[in-house]
Amino acid sequence: MSELLTHYFDLLAWLAANPVKSFVVLLVQYIIIMKIHYKVHNVYYHAILSIWFLPQDFIVNTVLFSIIGLEYPREYTVTSRLKRWKKLQVNQPLGMWRYMVATKLCNILNMFDKDGHC
Repeated sequence: MSELLTHYFDLLAWLAANPVKSFVVLLVQYIIIMKIHYKVHNVYYHAILSIWFLPQDFIVNTVLFSIIGLEYPREYTVTSRLKRWKKLQVNQPLGMWRYMVATKLCNILNMFDKDGHC
């Protein structure tokens, strides 16, 4: 068990050191998790997948999306940040940039979530 945790923490460190690649890894995992979510409606699977996925989501949000949005994180997850960015005023260049990024990424995420992810 401790070896598994060591490998997981190594993965988290890799995600923090490779922000762009980490987004691709996170997106692929998200797609897999959503496919499992809609095929297997089980609370235990959802909890296990959340325990695996949320620390990675936190790191990608903290590192990559702080760089993309030129701001410190206010939320814990990428989706929460994207939802906030979609509500921004677009009359400033940075606000327009964040809104555009959020809209495009939410469109991608929503393709795999029937209920609409963000």
